[in-house]
Amino acid sequence: MADYNEQVNRHWDEWTAETGQDSGDPDDFIDWAMSKGKLAMRPQDVRRVMRKQVTQALRQAKRFDEEGGFTYRAKQSVTLFENGVETKHYFDTDTGGTPTKRQRSVRQRREAIAHDVYRAHCDVERMNKNFPDDPQLRFHLEFQDDVAELRAAEQADRDKGKDVA
Repeated sequence: MADYNEQVNRHWDEWTAETGQDSGDPDDFIDWAMSKGKLAMRPQDVRRVMRKQVTQALRQAKRFDEEGGFTYRAKQSVTLFENGVETKHYFDTDTGGTPTKRQRSVRQRREAIAHDVYRAHCDVERMNKNFPDDPQLRFHLEFQDDVAELRAAEQADRDKGKDVA
């Protein structure tokens, strides 16, 4: 029997074939799949939905560093292994977490970013290979300028808010 992810992917392919779309909005797919009885909430999904909502709220909590002039995440997470089971722990950036948890959190975050960058690079490489006659896509691997631009934009937004007040 196919696992849930395989079933979703098979239903997605069926939906795109039925609708003739080359891309689609997951909300439209969910509407279609639910109307056809192909997707339904499983009992364990309720807990997963709630967990996702909680972790999203924790990830989105931000604070402002007056001295540095930037916002930062108020909560961080670290993946730990307890009795061979992977668990994600959240801690307050200003008051929580041990030095080891903070170091591990930063290392895990960097590894996740590196993985995302690698995936994006491979995706661009594949699209360029599949469409050699189209203008070739570029994916720049250096992010210092992006960080500087985001910091400047954050500062400008904050200054703009002061002007309005």
